[in-house]
Amino acid sequence: MKAMKNHCSCCELGKARKRRRGEEEEDQDTTPKDRLSRLPDFIIHHILSFLDTKSAVQTSVLSRVWRCAWKHVPVLDLRSESFKRYSRFQLYVDKVLSLRYPVNLHKLSYLSEKDMSLSFLIPMKKRDYAQFVRAIEYALRHDTQHLSINLNHRLHYDEYYESPNLFSTTLNCNLKTLELDNIATDIRFLSFGFRTLSTLKLGGCSLFFHHEEDLDPFSNLPCLQDLAVIESFNRLPQHLSEMRFKVSGLQLLSLVLESADFCKIEVCAPKLKSFRFREDDDGETFISLVLSAPSLDHADISVYPHISVHGHECVKERLVSLFRGLHNVESLTLHSILLKVLSDLDAFLEQQPSPFTRLKLLKLPSTSIHYKVANYFFKGSSCAKPVIELFMRKISY
Repeated sequence: MKAMKNHCSCCELGKARKRRRGEEEEDQDTTPKDRLSRLPDFIIHHILSFLDTKSAVQTSVLSRVWRCAWKHVPVLDLRSESFKRYSRFQLYVDKVLSLRYPVNLHKLSYLSEKDMSLSFLIPMKKRDYAQFVRAIEYALRHDTQHLSINLNHRLHYDEYYESPNLFSTTLNCNLKTLELDNIATDIRFLSFGFRTLSTLKLGGCSLFFHHEEDLDPFSNLPCLQDLAVIESFNRLPQHLSEMRFKVSGLQLLSLVLESADFCKIEVCAPKLKSFRFREDDDGETFISLVLSAPSLDHADISVYPHISVHGHECVKERLVSLFRGLHNVESLTLHSILLKVLSDLDAFLEQQPSPFTRLKLLKLPSTSIHYKVANYFFKGSSCAKPVIELFMRKISY
């Protein structure tokens, strides 16, 4: 009898142990696991590359694995917007550049083809320029392929000061993409050895010219394929003000010129495929554009010639010259004010031979196009069934 009681007690004890063991295993299953820290380092670095640098640094408190992870990240995204005092932002930048491990700011070839960047978004003042230059030099020394700079400050002419040689270390760099926004700089920086640069954007910049050879600045970029000059102001001395600004590139495929601050522009790009050209709509400027682009397929033209300001003969001459440069396009987009001017010149256009030999598609903002104007664009085309396509103009509220 006593043996049976002992047996029952042992069975109950065993069952209790199993229940406790099961509860412990269940508790372990419900406990959150740090799966991210178990990832390989290169994946962690890639994840951090999608964060701005300040957020990447803040992940160092997560665990020991993350403590130094940001120092290996091949992207630096330095922004002042989250700093109440600019002096603190300066200290932050100095710390990041000094503590980061000496690894290249290079693309993650094992995961994607995205170029690594040093994005520098700061409100620029004269006394801050030295630190800005140090950041650029740091990026280029570490093999940066993509450099994006937005100083968030447009200098007026009387604010210009002698800028240091921002890109003095470019002779051996592998920079492929350069984006400059709201920066004042000497245009001669493009002659400092950007031998591998394929994409260049200048937005809202103040560009300073000194000599006649400065008026052909992009000829020093043998690999340039994509170029955009948008709302940039050009500081020209008096002896250069009437000379023609040149855009030349043997490998250039895409060109955007918007609100270009020149009176005369000449484009020479034998491989150019896409061209967008827009003037300011103030009616005061009607740029003389000479275009040599025999491979051009698509063009988007928005010019504002006012006959009352420039006169009939000037408008006729410049429009004919512009259309001759576009003779080989297959797709042409025109905007409303230009259409109105062309309608006023319908009798003149009717007597002119059409330069468009391959035009297939004419994109217009409305149906209000004079039949003589439409005939001018299509009468020389080899296309059997040309098309007029309407588009709606986007309105921002």
